[in-house]
Amino acid sequence: MKNSLSDLNLKPEIVTRVVENLLKLTSHGSGTTIDMLTERSIVSKDVAFEIVSRVLGKSFNTNNIEVTGDERLSVVLKCIRNGAPAEILARHISWKDFEALSAKVLSECGFNVLTNLRLRLLKKRYEIDVLATKSSIVLLLDCKRWNAVLSGKRLLFIIKNQIDRAHVFAEYLSSILGKGEMTVEIIPAILTLYDSNKQIESGVAIVPIDLLGNFIEKLPEIKYELERIKVKVGSGLEALFEQKKEVTPQRPYGSS
Repeated sequence: MKNSLSDLNLKPEIVTRVVENLLKLTSHGSGTTIDMLTERSIVSKDVAFEIVSRVLGKSFNTNNIEVTGDERLSVVLKCIRNGAPAEILARHISWKDFEALSAKVLSECGFNVLTNLRLRLLKKRYEIDVLATKSSIVLLLDCKRWNAVLSGKRLLFIIKNQIDRAHVFAEYLSSILGKGEMTVEIIPAILTLYDSNKQIESGVAIVPIDLLGNFIEKLPEIKYELERIKVKVGSGLEALFEQKKEVTPQRPYGSS
């Protein structure tokens, strides 16, 4: 089964229409059929089947097609890379889909991951979209699934907020792990749907979701170009995942 959309002899708007209806019909964990998709998209059954085959990249049950979790974002990314308009397809993915895919990639790279992290410090509440730890490295990711390229003042505002979160998190680590001799490096980054005009801005990496694995692979080389908040703590980061009262993750992911 072919996995590429590029060699389909179909107009891009047809592919977009079928994929958009596929995402609509399978929202909220529900399934659909190839007949329903054909009817909604006003295409032949063969065309609908071929497009679904390409975007899913696997065999599927034509009487119960499901596109759930991080698979939804994978479908959208594949279509965008092949010219589909992101402003249409991005409507059909949620921040949960975005976080789920990033957590999956990070876990496969050996990180322990928490998503939708809420913490309290000095009677204030803070939220972190994705937190990933490995050895003495902590990645703080702010997920932006907006269907536009981040740039200008808006990007600088987002970066400043993420750096501020990293400093707050450094204080939080000290408060729960105690002060000691173990040095932890906290690296803030922005995760986006689109490629950005810049890969690094003000010391913060702007990482397209489909290049997250590549970013992790290069991190040991490029981290010296990035904003790194260092804090000395008294115990390992694994203790962070045991803080049930202070840290309330929506969904934990782990490499072990």
